[in-house]
Amino acid sequence: MNRFSPVGSAWIWPLFLVFAGCAKPVPEPVEPAGPQLPVAVYEDAARQGANVYRVDSEQSRVLIRVGRDGRMKHLGHEHVIASENVEGLVMLHDDPAQSRADLLIPLPLLVVDKMEYREQMGLEGEMTESAINGTTTNMQDKVLESGVYPWVEVSARFKAAQSDAPMLNVSMTLHGMTASYEVPVELQVEPDRLVISGEMTIQHADFGLTPYSAAGGLIKVAEELQLRFSLVAHQM
Repeated sequence: MNRFSPVGSAWIWPLFLVFAGCAKPVPEPVEPAGPQLPVAVYEDAARQGANVYRVDSEQSRVLIRVGRDGRMKHLGHEHVIASENVEGLVMLHDDPAQSRADLLIPLPLLVVDKMEYREQMGLEGEMTESAINGTTTNMQDKVLESGVYPWVEVSARFKAAQSDAPMLNVSMTLHGMTASYEVPVELQVEPDRLVISGEMTIQHADFGLTPYSAAGGLIKVAEELQLRFSLVAHQM
């Protein structure tokens, strides 16, 4: 008798239907959220012999000192905002014109007034949890609008990467607007590690931002922001 006759195999169909019903559909590809680093550009440069580094988020920091202004500014506080989640790639080439860096900073993850950062930026006094929460809400919702503009994108080109006084041409996009700066940096190059550090000043107005204010403007955030960064990267 044919072992695969319809009668002999009738029991297979219910079992097949059970397993077919349990099978999970293949998920459709999901588009990555937010901007992406130009990884392919750096990988291609590495294959051609350039020194390419990836930023170590755990060791890299961007700190912003937020000052106070207004007729009653003595009643307000200065703050330090920090990014502990910098993503980025750096390329060093013998030709400075071909050296570059690209960075991404997620705004919703910014840290407000952590004591160690306040001390690093020369501010005394620990802020209360309620004050930190209030500052965070005002900054995220009323100034940065990070729900709409969640990223800072930074593109840098080295004017003189191998000189004693390295200089960067920095293009920064925040809140849908882009501003450019010339930034002197310190460059520490080790066999498998790179450290870029420096300071710069930016303005709220550079990105169409309005400094937060209270009491009818008698207390408000200063227009100018002092930014300090230290980026640690490891060779890929």
